[in-house]
Amino acid sequence: MRRLLIACAILALVSTGCAGRKKNDSIDQRLLTPRETYDAALEEVQRKKLRRATELLGRIDYRLGEDRAELEPLVRLGTADATFYQNNDLALIDARALYLDFVTLYGDHPSAAYAQFQAGVCSLSQVSNPSRDQTETLQAIDDLKLVEARFPDSTYATAARLLRRVAEGRLVEHELLVGRFYLKKKAYIAAIERFQKALSEFPDSSKTGEMFLALGEGMLRSGDTQQGRFYIDRVMTDFAGTGLDERAKKVLKKTEAQPAKE
Repeated sequence: MRRLLIACAILALVSTGCAGRKKNDSIDQRLLTPRETYDAALEEVQRKKLRRATELLGRIDYRLGEDRAELEPLVRLGTADATFYQNNDLALIDARALYLDFVTLYGDHPSAAYAQFQAGVCSLSQVSNPSRDQTETLQAIDDLKLVEARFPDSTYATAARLLRRVAEGRLVEHELLVGRFYLKKKAYIAAIERFQKALSEFPDSSKTGEMFLALGEGMLRSGDTQQGRFYIDRVMTDFAGTGLDERAKKVLKKTEAQPAKE
């Protein structure tokens, strides 16, 4: 039956020749059921024709006898995915809103955990450089925490935990950049405060060794030798063989030779 409908569609298109786009679209919509339109949209996604996929999904008419309760969540999620894969800042903002709408409307759906996870991915994808404002990174962390809180038994909870650590590492890297700027300006107290804040908020980040090193350097240069040596020693002990230990030795040698205070 489906092949017959497709053949009819082809004949209709040929017979209309140069007929307007609007008429062709109405023929397509009349011949395809909502489920077939949804399948066609997924094929467009696979072909990376994302705008066309979004258009098809938006044309689905649930009054044509399909099971709306089953199909509508899939259409909403498909629209969010097609928007996400456009991969620009505006599309990511729109996709995040669509994913969160899905979670709000279908919190018990099997794909709700995926949608919540994708909301976090959308936020994190908007910040590619640690020197930029990190508002979206903070937003991503909140989104990912919700995956763990609401869907703890989902496979996406584990993925969210790992991605959250990436996001936290990015925040720490941002604080390192700002703190090192203060060090260059000899604003040691301001630098130390940035390092301490990041270390306190994210003690298990992938940048802990870098943070210890920066904090030790800031304290040594500010004149706090005891605390500075404590962090430098931690780097040389806990991160031996990583390259950080050699950098710590150089910092120690330099600050001992030329101590400075704010």
